Amino acid sequence: MLAGLDLRVVTLADVAPELDIPEHGETFMDNARHKALTAARETGLLTLADDSGLAVDALHGAPGVHSKRFAETDAARIAKLLDRLADVPDAHRTARFHSAMAIATPEGVVAEIEETVEGRIIHAPRGTQGFGYDPIFLPEGFDRTMAELSMEEKNAISHRGKAFRRAVEFLRGWLMSEQ
Repeated sequence: MLAGLDLRVVTLADVAPELDIPEHGETFMDNARHKALTAARETGLLTLADDSGLAVDALHGAPGVHSKRFAETDAARIAKLLDRLADVPDAHRTARFHSAMAIATPEGVVAEIEETVEGRIIHAPRGTQGFGYDPIFLPEGFDRTMAELSMEEKNAISHRGKAFRRAVEFLRGWLMSEQ
């Protein structure tokens, strides 16, 4: 997706492997912004950082920013979530995957992007593609979970795919204005 942009992509592990940026924000954007600013200041590089997760309406937005820390493994996270939703009827199992991306220079944040994909939580995992909560998330308008979609289908509708496409468009314009 970055083809045609005058960028050399490196990861934090490539340029600052010792840098461990904790996520203490109350929102996905708080975490993305903090990670982007910290990494940009420490490395001196233009930085894109994200924070993503699952928000379930019947659980007042949980697991939310704690999606990864909700339990130790993907299987344990799914089991814990399904347990908490055991008595919740289908009509109230609405949820969304949320992605927040921040792009920063060492001087500060230059862009913030947020995207979601709406859906609902099913009663048992289905599918083997993807990771995290994908096997129990049924995206709106689909009869297959995120874990049952092809990578192309998933990238076309996913929160991260939509946010990253917007980030690429921002970067394209930003790089042109910097020349």
